[in-house]
Amino acid sequence: MAIRLENRTGRRFGRFVSYEYGEDLFGYLYLEKIKGKEKGIEKGKIVDTWILKDLASLVKTLDLEIYRREVENYENQYV
Repeated sequence: MAIRLENRTGRRFGRFVSYEYGEDLFGYLYLEKIKGKEKGIEKGKIVDTWILKDLASLVKTLDLEIYRREVENYENQYV
């Protein structure tokens, strides 16, 4: 599953941050942060990866990361 945030203000127009999360084959939860700038085709680079033991850790980490992006004027984009 994924959450995508885009910035549509000033100099940062077109930049996006995407958080992809799920469960791997061994039962651990993972969260990957992908950053990039939209240039026709969606391209991005994985900048962070977290391996988490439980759902509470995933929710806390995701909440903190989304809050940080909202402070920088990123908005959720429904796809």
